[in-house]
Amino acid sequence: MKNFDIVYPSLNYRNYIECVYKFCQDNRFSMILKGSLASGKATKYSDIDLIILGDIADCKIDEVITLYSKPVMTNITENPKGILILVYRDTISIDLDIREAISQKDLVNCKVLLRYDTNFIICNEKIIRKQITSKYIPDRPIWYKTLRLIHRGTIKYLSNKTDSAYDLLLEIKEKINVLEVYNLNYNNNFTNDIQCIFNKICEKFEVDLQIKILFNTLFKEF
Repeated sequence: MKNFDIVYPSLNYRNYIECVYKFCQDNRFSMILKGSLASGKATKYSDIDLIILGDIADCKIDEVITLYSKPVMTNITENPKGILILVYRDTISIDLDIREAISQKDLVNCKVLLRYDTNFIICNEKIIRKQITSKYIPDRPIWYKTLRLIHRGTIKYLSNKTDSAYDLLLEIKEKINVLEVYNLNYNNNFTNDIQCIFNKICEKFEVDLQIKILFNTLFKEF
């Protein structure tokens, strides 16, 4: 892999990028790095923002999801629609955007790691994302989607983005009412309230053990 002057906050980040780079290189997919890792501002809790461009078959989507390891949590965003959210056992979190085209805006503050003319398409119209079909992305219940918000808020807080973390906490508190989870003792402190919500969800729903371990590992960093 070429030297792209990426400042990796940990070896896990390097390993993930190199793993996906080889996958894209072998399959001739274009690969663009966005976000804090591209700008050199990533912390060990930052997520990795990637765009992959190419005609990616469903089997290849499954392959890229499990390439690094089998994820502990998987989700797909609803707004904007179609971005894969992958969280691995070592707490690395990925925002994976599989596209048919990019805009000029996508090229701002990014690092183009691989570029193939056959799929590096710049479009001024509405961006079209790949229709995701994967056995690793089933329809998720509301409580599972709420766990995704809890995870995102937690890593924002640990990355010292406290304003964003508290905004997500407010969104989570609104969603928790739909789940009919009661007897929550809030004190308007992020670390207390987020753990309180998580524990109540675990009491009411069948949360996988690996997910519990993932969150408890993060909570120990508060």
